[in-house]
Amino acid sequence: MVKLRKVLLPLKDRVDAREIVAALSQLEGGSELTIFHVVKVPITTPLDVEVNTPEWLRDLAQELRSMGIPTRVVVAEARDVADAIVEEAEEGKYDLIIMFKRRRKGLGKVVGRSISERVAKATRRPVMTILRE
Repeated sequence: MVKLRKVLLPLKDRVDAREIVAALSQLEGGSELTIFHVVKVPITTPLDVEVNTPEWLRDLAQELRSMGIPTRVVVAEARDVADAIVEEAEEGKYDLIIMFKRRRKGLGKVVGRSISERVAKATRRPVMTILRE
């Protein structure tokens, strides 16, 4: 098992806490988990809007804490989600980024790379991608 102090988990929407626990079980205990949520802001909106933490995110963090996983929540605003994740990972000096990925269908496969692919290419931090159905 690998000992990692800081783990970054970017989430777009709610994930079952058991999926997160399963991902963290691959790591040696004692890691601090940061759930990172990006609110995408249109180019026509200033980046200084107040961002509130969604209730589902607070609930998820509390559930993980009750399971003994040290968890904090960071919510950021950005024009580009992948860029925001990379910036947080580099500035926060995370040891690992865990990204849940859904299987893309149709045009999504053809049009461009996924956020997780863009993050993995742009960061120097290790990225663990977990496929979700």
